[in-house]
Amino acid sequence: MRFYIASKLNNYANVRRLAALLKQFGWEHTFDWTVHGSIKGTSGEALRKIGQRECDAVKMADVLIVLTPQGGGTHVELGIAIAMQKNIYIHHEDDRFFHCDNNTSVFYWLPNVRRFVGSIEALAEELQTDLLHRKPFALTQQR
Repeated sequence: MRFYIASKLNNYANVRRLAALLKQFGWEHTFDWTVHGSIKGTSGEALRKIGQRECDAVKMADVLIVLTPQGGGTHVELGIAIAMQKNIYIHHEDDRFFHCDNNTSVFYWLPNVRRFVGSIEALAEELQTDLLHRKPFALTQQR
């Protein structure tokens, strides 16, 4: 199973922690964007290369995982995954983004998106169970 984790740079520790857990299951991380750190102040060419690498990594992934807090680029990655009908998980430590109010997004409620509340460790277990032992929900929930 190939995965990509989208989040905000200051959430890099959780991104790395989840990636390590999924790799223990034998999963493949399509790109770890946390290795290049902040991209502010770099050249346009460097930004283009990083953006292309991240875009390609989302396309290669079987599942996109969004860890909140998310940054502006996170929703671009989410949009790519939605358009490609990927399996998507959105994780938050509490359910504040998962109520039908001003804190949520209509895109969090699509059939191929699962909202998950809990720890990073519980999320890793959920991913392993859902995606390796069941049919992909992007295909099973759309009717």
